[in-house]
Amino acid sequence: MTAGSEKWLYFFNMLLSRMVNAGMRPTKLNPQKILIIKWDELGDMVTATPVFSMLRARFPEAYIELITKPQNVPLVKYDTNLDCISSNIESWKGRYDLHIELRGTWKSFFRTFRYMPGYRLDRGWVRFLQRGNQPHETLTNYRIVAALLGDIPMHKPYIALSASDDENAVKHLQQIGTDNFIVYHTGARKALRRWPSANFAALADYVYKQFNLHSVFVGTPDELPQIQAITGLMETPFITATENLSITELAALISKARAFVGNESGPLQIADAVNIPSLSFFGPGVKDVFYPQHPQSMVIHKILPCNPCDQVHCIHPENPCINRISIEEAKNALGLVLRNF
Repeated sequence: MTAGSEKWLYFFNMLLSRMVNAGMRPTKLNPQKILIIKWDELGDMVTATPVFSMLRARFPEAYIELITKPQNVPLVKYDTNLDCISSNIESWKGRYDLHIELRGTWKSFFRTFRYMPGYRLDRGWVRFLQRGNQPHETLTNYRIVAALLGDIPMHKPYIALSASDDENAVKHLQQIGTDNFIVYHTGARKALRRWPSANFAALADYVYKQFNLHSVFVGTPDELPQIQAITGLMETPFITATENLSITELAALISKARAFVGNESGPLQIADAVNIPSLSFFGPGVKDVFYPQHPQSMVIHKILPCNPCDQVHCIHPENPCINRISIEEAKNALGLVLRNF
């Protein structure tokens, strides 16, 4: 979806919600069936998890269903705050007392007319109020549902894990024979978000020599060639964990690390949700919106006048913003992350 199309979707969602909610007060609602749509990427999904726990706290007896992208289903499959999880908008086939579009699509917008809800909340009005001053994504999600919550405070992102997740994470770590390690995620959805491979290799070598912390590189199988390009430059021990590792197993593995190092990506949000301090490298992304919230985390973000951009077409191709983060800056920042180690 283009930025222009998304703005129109926000606008029409605002109008639709006002039509549905005319004359109703959210504080008086007691919904028995709640539908949440979060058609978004992995990191965005992590920032939405507080909505599930806050709604469960506010409406403990309600049936809560989530529709999300297929790749996000494994992330929330153990979440007891959700009664049903679907990866197909067309599975929405009935009327709900409350419909919440944390991020929807044109398909979900038009489907609302077929199954008109009792009350409706959407992202459009909140984004309109925040225009020019977009806060952290967790706060945006909270503001979408805040009118329903009464005195329930804002919750933090979380990831529900199983006992088998922990066991499989331990099996991967048996390869290095120590619990003193840092997790590195060197990939990102867009090339302009990726810190150079040689820099990651130099940083990992420095951390091993300076702090005696082993390197564990994580990612999808598609990211393995990039990881191999990095590890091929290294002088110190490492392991890779890209095969046979589910999202929740990845979260369990990260939860055992001393720290996480990576670009702006979904695994960075996972590290934050499992309360692991991080060093993150941001390129053309918007300031603050996806910064980790752990008090010990550090962010390096070179914000140029062209920020934010479409993250595809760089006007400084010879020296993009992510490449302007030096190895020395990263070493110093990671030292601060590890100051309590």
